[in-house]
Amino acid sequence: PVDFETKRSYTLRVEASNPHVDPRFAAWGPYKDTTTVKISVEDADEPPTFMAPGYNFEVEENAPAGTIVGRVHAKDTDIMNSPV
Repeated sequence: PVDFETKRSYTLRVEASNPHVDPRFAAWGPYKDTTTVKISVEDADEPPTFMAPGYNFEVEENAPAGTIVGRVHAKDTDIMNSPV
């Protein structure tokens, strides 16, 4: 798999050859060639990654409004890799 945030492009040197050359044309060879292939990886918007597989919080029945119940941590795996 490719990942835009890890590596945005790849350069490959590719060689192709014909191993089944008609002997009458063997002198015109070699029957192979090389080229460079450049691959650009496009960015996809991935969802945040949470630090734990699940979260459980408890709150008292009569807790006042605005009471902090818990905190969930996640990270944005896209380019900026910023906390969410």
